[in-house]
Amino acid sequence: MADKIFMRNQMACRGIFNLNILRAKSRRIFKHCSRIVPILRIRTRSNNISGISLIAVIIIMLIVSTLAFLVASTLSTGSRSAMIDMQAQQVFYIAEAGLRNYIYLIEDGTYTSSSHPSLTKSFSVGSYTVTSSYNSDTSVYTLTSTATAGTAKRVIIESVALLSAVLDRGIHADGANVDFTSSSGIINGNVSCHVDVSNYSGMTINGTLTEGLAKVNPALNYSYYKSLAQAQGQYYTSDISFSNGTYTGVWYTTRKAAIGNNAIINGSIIAEAGIDFNYKANNVQINPSNNYPALVTLSNITITDTGSPSQRIGLQNSTINGLIIAGTNISADYIKDSTFNGTILAGNNIQMQYGTGITINYNEEIFAPMPPGFTYTASGATSIIPQNDWKESL
Repeated sequence: MADKIFMRNQMACRGIFNLNILRAKSRRIFKHCSRIVPILRIRTRSNNISGISLIAVIIIMLIVSTLAFLVASTLSTGSRSAMIDMQAQQVFYIAEAGLRNYIYLIEDGTYTSSSHPSLTKSFSVGSYTVTSSYNSDTSVYTLTSTATAGTAKRVIIESVALLSAVLDRGIHADGANVDFTSSSGIINGNVSCHVDVSNYSGMTINGTLTEGLAKVNPALNYSYYKSLAQAQGQYYTSDISFSNGTYTGVWYTTRKAAIGNNAIINGSIIAEAGIDFNYKANNVQINPSNNYPALVTLSNITITDTGSPSQRIGLQNSTINGLIIAGTNISADYIKDSTFNGTILAGNNIQMQYGTGITINYNEEIFAPMPPGFTYTASGATSIIPQNDWKESL
């Protein structure tokens, strides 16, 4: 019995010993693990930080790459835009150069109404081709200049009239003389006649005075204006008069026309048998439309007065704009403080006597565009009149 008790005690002691050994080993393992876990934590934290840094670097590289691409794209787009702008300017100037060159060739006689071929010229940066058409009714060339520079293209259209230099003036007597006896005033433009200009000492002439010019034979297609008047209900076969009112459009008569006080004519008067201004006609205003002539007759235009010479007034305080044509003579005496803007033409003589405050201003705009149906015989020097219709079609 004692032996059994001893044996149980011994085994219990061994168990306790073994348990103590296990506990001791557990403590050692725990201590070892305690040393390892912080190391693992440090390594895990380090790996996390490294991973985050790598992602940040990748994101930054993507941002920088995107910005670089955008900058390069912007610079490329800007360069292309600058090139397009430069070519647009170049092609405009090339097209204009083509027009100017062609006009010069018309003016110097190289190209004529019967021979006006196309013109092509190339430059290092582009080229132009100019074509033309000619209207014999108005002596007008219509020019089309097509230019290219790189990928840019420009088309410019402009019309010009080749005008006889004899029409490039304020007043012209085609058959004989111009006489300014005892008149005073100013002429801004050229004065000419087929024979002689006389008694002009009281007139200030800001232009050239030319005598002995070849006849230009100014004429008008009366049928054209007759049709216009008929369409407007303003065609007559009797005398017509204009005073104290406003009149619009084309007025045509096979007889005479009389113009009196306060006649405001926004149009044209064509009177085959003559045009007379009433004595002392005051405040007459004539403004033709569509570049039609202002006053036209196959016969005479007369401005005068009767009574005591010192009291005579033919026309006063008036303005007439546009082209004036008399088939034979113009007698414009005793004018006072009145202005003519355009050109005055007579088939024979012009006399403008005993007037004061006369102003004649040549205005080339009356030939831009040329009045429809107006013809003449070109002679001597010529000049180019742009028709004020410059435009771009591309």
